[in-house]
Amino acid sequence: MNELRQTIHVLSVLAWALWMGGFTFFTSVSLRVAHKVLSESREFGFVTQVVTDRLNVIGLIASFLLLAQLVAHWRVLARWRRFLLGFTWLILAITLGFMFNLHNAIDVVVNFEQRVVIDYDAFEPVHRRYKQVATVQWLAAVIHLSVILTASRSERRAYRDAQ
Repeated sequence: MNELRQTIHVLSVLAWALWMGGFTFFTSVSLRVAHKVLSESREFGFVTQVVTDRLNVIGLIASFLLLAQLVAHWRVLARWRRFLLGFTWLILAITLGFMFNLHNAIDVVVNFEQRVVIDYDAFEPVHRRYKQVATVQWLAAVIHLSVILTASRSERRAYRDAQ
């Protein structure tokens, strides 16, 4: 069972890294470079549409692995860690649901094939909300990973002894 828990731990951290690392790199580097290089920065929005769709799917997989990791380690975690991990996981799940719904709302007001926004008045508030939810999600994800990675020695010892 110890090997299974270790495998779940490694997979959940790697999935988190792919999800949030991809999101962080895309928003902090790729978007800025695209806006500097492309004369019409709105064109890159259609790349963003595809990338964020993929990141949301990766996030769904990562969320399941993070939940599996929480369940696998529940007994040996300190109460405050269980609370914080459960709370941040819930925020991740809720924001991911919002991200899927907001992504669908954006898809309604853009024409991907023609690369045009059909209704800017409807697009802007949904896009703004998407960025706000993404920020909350990113913060919860950073806190979640920090709590996972800073498990105290006594918790790790208790975990090993429980095997």
